[in-house]
Amino acid sequence: MADLMASSIPVALTIAGSDSGGGAGIQADLRTFAFHCVHGTSALTCITAQNTLGVNRVDALLPEAVKAQIEAVVKDIGVHATKTGMLLNQEIILAVAEVVEALSLKQLVVDPVMVSRAGVRLIDDSAVVALRDFLLPKASIVTPNIYEAEIFGGLDINDINDMQLAAEKIYNLGVKTVLVKGGALKNNFRG
Repeated sequence: MADLMASSIPVALTIAGSDSGGGAGIQADLRTFAFHCVHGTSALTCITAQNTLGVNRVDALLPEAVKAQIEAVVKDIGVHATKTGMLLNQEIILAVAEVVEALSLKQLVVDPVMVSRAGVRLIDDSAVVALRDFLLPKASIVTPNIYEAEIFGGLDINDINDMQLAAEKIYNLGVKTVLVKGGALKNNFRG
């Protein structure tokens, strides 16, 4: 399979949680990759029991297991781009940051899954700090939702100007590019 990197087929790695309902996480990433004719590979960080009604349970994998999956994919198949999603806790975030550095992974897209679309906090403060200090600076692009941008930017986002200010504050953390997703904008401003 190692000849994939030499072929014209792009290879992407998603490092995220599994969504048993198939609407998010690794399952959604792999479908998106396939739709765009990208060979998708994956490293699970956690397993969720969820459906369209909500999340019933989340179980984290050991950080060493996450690293082993990433190393197995990169050392054999190789990757052109890597995307992170739900990393769940400080230990997994630090393990991912370490292996991204050790394997010199480029084209890193960080979707800092910290707060659900409904505004429910998914990770604790130590994990937020690990994301901010160790993973965001390695990213080619960071794609926080409104709630995540509020946390990283340290401000309430009520309109598009606040979104821009939050993006600037996140950029100043050492991020190359920031795309704040506005789907949860409080006043539904559409500029």
